[in-house]
Amino acid sequence: MFQDPYGSLSPRRTVGQTIREPLDTHRIGAPAERQQRVDELLDVVGLSAQAAHRYPHEFSGGQRQRIGIARALALNPQFMVADEPVSALDVSVQSQVLNLIVRLQRERGIALLFISHDLAVVQHVSDDIGVMYLGRLVEIAPASRILTAPRHPYTEALISAVPQIGRSRNSRIVLSGEVPSPRNPPSGCAFHTRCPRAMAECRSVRPVLKNAGDDGAGAVACHLYA
Repeated sequence: MFQDPYGSLSPRRTVGQTIREPLDTHRIGAPAERQQRVDELLDVVGLSAQAAHRYPHEFSGGQRQRIGIARALALNPQFMVADEPVSALDVSVQSQVLNLIVRLQRERGIALLFISHDLAVVQHVSDDIGVMYLGRLVEIAPASRILTAPRHPYTEALISAVPQIGRSRNSRIVLSGEVPSPRNPPSGCAFHTRCPRAMAECRSVRPVLKNAGDDGAGAVACHLYA
């Protein structure tokens, strides 16, 4: 599932041709069976079979993303990657697409890797959450635990930046300094240049992701838990 529902669909192909492409490529079923599969997938994502004969420019952003989801489901995958699938959509449409993704995931038993910068969206769809900094995982834990009791300083700063009614401004953790280049990350812990709790060891030794805490829920890459 791609981030841009406008650029991820070929304007020269009908919706039916787009969804049927994986079936054609792998030569699954006879032509009539492939067309029947296209109609079934359109119904699954909430579109009519007539949509198969139309082109992407005739649909809204939310509808195009549904078409992209139908294409992703064509081969009955066990694992799917959703790369910011709702960030380009209006807020009013985001919830509809998110609910569709969650429903399909539960009904079909699909493992889903959901990539997003929106913590509210992540919380809605995730069982486990992994937090990355400069391309490396710094913490991974069940969603309920990581959002209420983050361990890594970067995770703490991310969650404190989410606006909440009744929370004081002073409770937000404001990081100083610029984000280093991923091409030339700092030595040791890549976050040490901005971390308010950095120690001497952080500047020279890269922490490894390992279990932290007695509950065994999740892992963190931080020298605070050495």
